[in-house]
Amino acid sequence: MSRSEKLFPVFGAAFSLIYAVVLDFNLALVTYLPRQGIWRWGAAPPIPGEGGPAMYWYGLVMTSALAALAVTLAVALVPERLRAALSLPSLTWVLPLCSFVFLGWQLSGYYTR
Repeated sequence: MSRSEKLFPVFGAAFSLIYAVVLDFNLALVTYLPRQGIWRWGAAPPIPGEGGPAMYWYGLVMTSALAALAVTLAVALVPERLRAALSLPSLTWVLPLCSFVFLGWQLSGYYTR
């Protein structure tokens, strides 16, 4: 397994954990207003009087991907011996599981009404 292939689980685990936090605080990098066909920076509200929703999902994914990439690059700079001692690949399943539980709890209001 190559060095870069060993970092894919780190990216996946970091992305899922960061996505849960980004979704909770609505830290969207961009907002898309589909009715007007406009992209705005940050979590922008819908345009009053124009109608239509603001879509934050694209921005949430962009924010999470950039942050997970930064975490993955930071882990890539850690020496191989230290990463092997920490056993990161065997622990990467824990973070996605925790983020799924958190997202399930966070969204429980939508399916328990």
